[in-house]
Formats: sequence, structure tokens, C-alpha cells
Amino acid sequence: MISALIIAVGLSSAASGAMGYSILRKDVTIVAAGQARRHATFRRTVQDVLADAGVRVRPDDEVSPALTAPVREGLSIVVRPAVSVTVVADGETIEVASAAPTVAEMLARQGLVLSSWDKVFPSRETALSPGLRVRVVRIQHTILTEQVAIPYQVRSSIDPRTPRGMVRVVSPGRLGLREQVWRVTTADGRVTGRSLVGWRLVRGTLDRVVTVGTQTLTASRGQFAGKEYLDLVATAYSPFCCKGVDDVTALGIRAGYGVVAVDPAVIPLGSRLYIEGYGYAIAADTGSAIKGMRIDLGYDTKGQALRFGRRPVRVHIIQRGRRRG
Repeated sequence: MISALIIAVGLSSAASGAMGYSILRKDVTIVAAGQARRHATFRRTVQDVLADAGVRVRPDDEVSPALTAPVREGLSIVVRPAVSVTVVADGETIEVASAAPTVAEMLARQGLVLSSWDKVFPSRETALSPGLRVRVVRIQHTILTEQVAIPYQVRSSIDPRTPRGMVRVVSPGRLGLREQVWRVTTADGRVTGRSLVGWRLVRGTLDRVVTVGTQTLTASRGQFAGKEYLDLVATAYSPFCCKGVDDVTALGIRAGYGVVAVDPAVIPLGSRLYIEGYGYAIAADTGSAIKGMRIDLGYDTKGQALRFGRRPVRVHIIQRGRRRG
């Protein structure tokens, strides 16, 4: 009877021990380095289970659930190792170790806020991989307002009582002014496009009104016989024909037909001239390219100036000016 009792107690203790062992042990799944494996453990936290299984976790690696989470039967532990990538953004290049699944998530964790316009290469949905180079291009749209001069029209009429070629300015004309609103697109500060979104008229134009003489004169004889003259090389220009050229001359009068640019060392400013094939003119302007035996003849439009081209002319000096630049 006593022997039977001892055997019964022994069996009961063995059964209790086996039951306790079974309750304390938990079967979990560990996913690391792209591989899943089963692991039986008595550990209480995820961190202890991974250490027990020999899985090394670096500071930048991502573990789910958290390392401090308790272990339960059937738990799946996923270790996502951090990879080294290069990020080029906002004028800087940095090396980043991240376990984020995509480029967008990695940038967000680095505190790089993206607008819907910004461009990311490769795309935001690209999975991170070792050695990946990520470039962020900042796209900005700004509104720019500028004022633009509107050329005036030139109205001319014939005056048979004025010597041929002589131009008299009845009304100097006035440039108009238009305000334009542009939408400017930049990529990392570099302008990549602009589109006109609106404009308004600030000031209208006033036509330039001139009369052109048609009375016939003999240039080299008669009226100009014995007068001083120069044989020069002539070119032509017009107001706003190119960068740096406006409609105000060195003497402060309006540029146009009948106004010419000279080298003041050759022909003083303010001189009254008669130019064969052109007409009467005043030396009222200068130019960086007009040096020595050169003269630049004023026209009202760029087309007229281009048609004149470059040619030799004889310039009669009717009255010398007093200014030499």
C-alpha cells in the first residue's frame, strides 16, 4: 500500500514537471536576413529571445515587435537590418543607415519633408537596398512681376518745303508700359520654366510724329561747296535695338531718325550735319563701338537700321558743336 502511494506521488510530480515545462516554453518564429526559422524559448522578452537565438541586432536595425515586448506562444519576430544609402538633398550629401522599407519612409525618418512638387530619384516607392543613391530635387513655383516697355509707332508725313532727308520731330512719342505676371518654376534654385499668367496696361503709348523733307538739294556742290566734310564708315541703330541701348541720347534728346552717334574726338557733340544718302542730322549720341572715322545713323525702327547695314558715307559739317563728350 505504501509502495503504491509512493509510485503515485512520483508519477504526479513527473506529470506536474512536464506540464510546467510545457507552459514555460514558447514556440516563436524569427524572420531575419530574409529567412524564417522556428525557435523554442523560455525567454520573456523579444530582446532576450533574439540574443538566445544568436541574432545580432544593431542600433539602426528595425525589430517588430519592439525589443521590450513580452513573448507569447506563436509570436512572429521580424528583424529588418539597416542598409547604408547616400542622400543628396538641399545642397548636402549625407550617408544614412536606415531600415525603412521605402525611399519615402527613409526620408521621412531623416526629417526631410517633401512637397507634392518635389522630385525624388529613384521614386519614393523604391525599396531600400545597400549602396542606393537617393537624390531630392526641390521644385518651387513663384510669382514674378515685371514691367515691360511697349514700343511706340512712328507716323511720318512728307514736307516738300524742307530739304530732302531732313526729319523734323513734331511729337517725340512715348513708350507704353505693361506689367506682366509670370509663374516661374525652379529646380534646386535653377529656373526651368516660366509661363505668363496675366498682364495689365500701366501706360499707353504715344506715337512719334515726324515730317520728312523732299526738297531737292545738290549735296557736293552749291549749298555745301567749300564746306568741311569727312568720309566715314556708317552703321545704323534704333532705340532699344539691342541690350544697353535705350531711347535717350548722350545729349538727352530722343534717339531716332536724324540723330546720330559719333566719336566726339572727331565730330563734337551738338554738331549740325548733312549726310549724303541720309539727310540732315545732329550729332547727339556716342557708342562704345563708334571710335575714330565711324558714325552710327539713327533710325526709328530696328528693321530700318538692319536694312541700312554698313556702308561708306560723306558727312558735311554744317556747324560744329562745342561739346567733345
